[in-house]
Amino acid sequence: MPITPFAVGDKFIYRVLKSLTTNPDNRWVNTYEFRAGEVGAEADLLTLGTALVNFEIAMSRETVQFERLTISTWVPDSVPYDPAAFITTTLTGAGTLPITDDVSPLNMCLSVARIAATGRSGHIFLRGNLTEEDVTAPAGKSVLTARPTKQTQLDGALSSSGLDAYIGPEDPIALFMVMVNKDGTQIREVKELLVQGVTTLPQDHAWFNRRPPA
Repeated sequence: MPITPFAVGDKFIYRVLKSLTTNPDNRWVNTYEFRAGEVGAEADLLTLGTALVNFEIAMSRETVQFERLTISTWVPDSVPYDPAAFITTTLTGAGTLPITDDVSPLNMCLSVARIAATGRSGHIFLRGNLTEEDVTAPAGKSVLTARPTKQTQLDGALSSSGLDAYIGPEDPIALFMVMVNKDGTQIREVKELLVQGVTTLPQDHAWFNRRPPA
């Protein structure tokens, strides 16, 4: 399926590729899924892409460098390859969260729950967000020092980037955030994003960091 123009019900995968400014070879990807509620064109896809990248920039420390955004039509694991089915945009710039304390290791993620109307929550694992002052371990397990503060940070990033308009809209819009199961037969709309806590994951975890080919 060509990526544009798109029809109601079409599904898309957005991938944001980032690296560490102090070690550019250390790259990772966050993945998001969206569904079309109206017909649209390339401009709609790119407008959403801008909002998504700006959201991630607002949730990343200054050590996170943004490199590339890929928008593709949804198929399991994005295969087979179809050059008409994706857009790639080169990104520049770094995160905007100031470094006020030692940055936590990259495998220590801020866990954000994707809340749907039914079924289990999904997750977004954001690394490059936490610093030592954000995390404490009073019982030997890392937890957030102040979850409400992190939720305020998240809400501010959603609002300032405009990504909030694509999450749980009351009326049909061109694109809105969803979660798609493995074979694409189940699609659940994401109603809100909520800070959940701290999750430690390997840097090559399948849910979190699908390392792109070199």
